[in-house]
Amino acid sequence: MDFEFTEEQKMLQTTIRDFLEKEIAPIVDERDRQGSFTREEVIGYIKKMMPLGFYHLPEELGGEERMDAITGAIGSEELARVWPSLSGALGLAGLAVAALAMARGETKEKLRAKIEKGESIGCLAITEPNVGSDTSAIETMLTKSGDRYVVNGTKTWITNGSIADVAIALVQTEKGKGQMGMATVLLDRDVSPWEATDFHKIGWRACPTSEMSFDDCPVPEQNIIVAPWMLGGSGEGGGGDKAAQAYFDFMQRLNGIRAGMWLISIGIAQAAVDASIKYAKERIQFGKPLGSFQMVQEMIADMLTDTWSARLLTYRAIWLGGQGVKNRMETSLAKGFATEAALRVTSKAIQIHGAMGLSEEYPVERYFRDARMLTMPDGTTQIMKLIVGREVLGMRAYT
Repeated sequence: MDFEFTEEQKMLQTTIRDFLEKEIAPIVDERDRQGSFTREEVIGYIKKMMPLGFYHLPEELGGEERMDAITGAIGSEELARVWPSLSGALGLAGLAVAALAMARGETKEKLRAKIEKGESIGCLAITEPNVGSDTSAIETMLTKSGDRYVVNGTKTWITNGSIADVAIALVQTEKGKGQMGMATVLLDRDVSPWEATDFHKIGWRACPTSEMSFDDCPVPEQNIIVAPWMLGGSGEGGGGDKAAQAYFDFMQRLNGIRAGMWLISIGIAQAAVDASIKYAKERIQFGKPLGSFQMVQEMIADMLTDTWSARLLTYRAIWLGGQGVKNRMETSLAKGFATEAALRVTSKAIQIHGAMGLSEEYPVERYFRDARMLTMPDGTTQIMKLIVGREVLGMRAYT
């Protein structure tokens, strides 16, 4: 088992780190206090960072051969180390590229043209006011109204919801059907408009996190990606069973998005470790560096243990996924551990900084706030543990 990055991966890591330290790091603290990114800002960052492998264009659009999963993870971790808000916004913006693979007809051609220029922002619309971990209980409805289809309902806590051009949304087609009635739709905001408002959050303050409202939102038939009636009838034994399988497959693909949460967690933890080491060397107490005290060294050792444990779990899960190996348990272990580890590490970073760690004079208070955001999206810590339990015991704690 080789834990070393290749020379090419090391060069990419250095290139990305140098770019981020020069172009992004100097503005982070001040910009993060100003609230959510505008659409224009995110487009600007996409165009700046596309040459570094972010918002990766598929080969058919003139992009380079897709980098392997580990190489992509290296860049994501580096960005998260500098600015988690931007990492979240760019990571979900890239769903526009995923939407292109699903799109058909005029939607596909229009989306292709915008993606080529780095001018399309994506989002994933699943969570609802009454639906969090139990996605099978989704209430947002796709129905036929006359000769057209419409969506009605509300999605909440959606990254990029207010600035997105295209949304991949999970909806219900018939009340009470659960997984058997699920459908996936592609919403092009120009033809399927929605309203959105942003939340003010404890962390990730620059990353737009929105509530999206759909009121008779029209959906062209070509933008219905999968629905029970497209899969051979309805009900058990027909399209319903196939729709349930399609829903399961869709949820499996969320592992790739969850990887963003793990990598952001590691990036934040590493930033907190770096800041704490620097401060412990420079701060003088009782006539000697703070870092010379045994209990400070213990905290730093604990922080490094958590950070490296999270990194190893995460990269192993990503590597397995890249090999096409089933990794549901590994991804759940990584997500559950990495997000909680980031919270522990950033809390210790504040402790090492003392009272100054509570102020905006040092970035560790932002690291802590950003880390606190991570234990709930894309599956809470508790849900991750239940998934692990189901995988190893073969028993469901929930249906």
